[in-house]
Amino acid sequence: MVGCLQAEWPSSALSSKSAFGILIHRICYTNIAHMDEWTPVFVLPNVELEEAIEGGPAVLAPAHDPRVIVLCQEYASLSTFLNRFTDAFGESCAPTVLLRRLDAPATFRTIDALSSFRNLIALSVIPYGRAFALNDWSGEEIFFGESFAFYPWMIEEPYEVLKCKTPAVTELQDVQLFRGQSLPGLPISSLERSYIDRPLFQELLMRWRRRYESAEPSRSDIALFRSLNMAYHASLMPAAGDTTFYDVGRIVALWVSAFEILAHPGEDGRVNRNKVLELIKQMVWQNPDCESPIIDPSGKTERREPLAFWICNALYECRNSFIHGNPVSADSLRLPVSDRVLFSYAAPLYRIVLTVFLQLKFNRSLPSMKDTKEISLYLTEKREFFDFQIAFEDALLTAYQSKKKDRE
Repeated sequence: MVGCLQAEWPSSALSSKSAFGILIHRICYTNIAHMDEWTPVFVLPNVELEEAIEGGPAVLAPAHDPRVIVLCQEYASLSTFLNRFTDAFGESCAPTVLLRRLDAPATFRTIDALSSFRNLIALSVIPYGRAFALNDWSGEEIFFGESFAFYPWMIEEPYEVLKCKTPAVTELQDVQLFRGQSLPGLPISSLERSYIDRPLFQELLMRWRRRYESAEPSRSDIALFRSLNMAYHASLMPAAGDTTFYDVGRIVALWVSAFEILAHPGEDGRVNRNKVLELIKQMVWQNPDCESPIIDPSGKTERREPLAFWICNALYECRNSFIHGNPVSADSLRLPVSDRVLFSYAAPLYRIVLTVFLQLKFNRSLPSMKDTKEISLYLTEKREFFDFQIAFEDALLTAYQSKKKDRE
């Protein structure tokens, strides 16, 4: 990685656009003065980016981003810090850097705002990765939130002090003594544009800016980012080498909490399973198989409900058993018929709940049929939008498919 921080940066601006507007940029400036508008806040050594993920007041930037390169040229200690990261076996790695604009409003400078920015990115990636895996699609999916974890040590302004501040320790150190390391129990992930759920990302980013620009944010925006915080922690590995099924059950409980925060009716109301099911009931499905009632896969009742209802019920039953001390076993985490792990369906179902909560719809108006270019663009954007939703629907449909059907 060391070389990329010292590399020449091009003079022309290159950008990449998706059907939902500019999502990810490879930004290159002809005027070096633009570079002093940014300050590094955190590093993320467990993920390497193809291109920067822009958020306006904040950006997740790869080590080769021109803004990072210029900051390293200006502040030798920052360059030293970033160049001292390796994996557990001494292989150099290129940590991602969270940058914040120096002129960002005070509300965007808080840990709350910056971690919310990280959370919205993580939850635009991890559920999609889970859906990929459930659909048996090929790719190097990102499954766990640790890929987006902030490293506890960071060079602080005036870029001369290496500082660690956590609930356990506050300490200053000499950067020359630093030996940074990615998480040993997690491979360093490469985040490509195709791994990002773009419709969800664009909506969450808009809500993030609205939430932290407002002096009095709406209850729904507060609930959204509270839920994303819970979902991010639900997306972390249950444990490391000492993982037991009790740890997985605890993680399921966090996912259920993330659902309930979105479904909560407000200060004077109460939330429960029925409130979450009411949200799911509002989903407009693309695949009629997701909407059609099916008999209780567990065989406990003769009721017929849509597939997502049964998955939600299974998550609640699992949560209740593990949290309340009911008798449990590893089989408590498995679905009937398919024998798949219930835990894998929590993140895709969360995306469905988010879809309803955010009223995530394809809102572009149909252009004139005479404008063939605009019609073509419209159809491309519409297909791309629904391709993401269909990926999650297809993933949920595997929940109660028999292994024989999976092989066929």
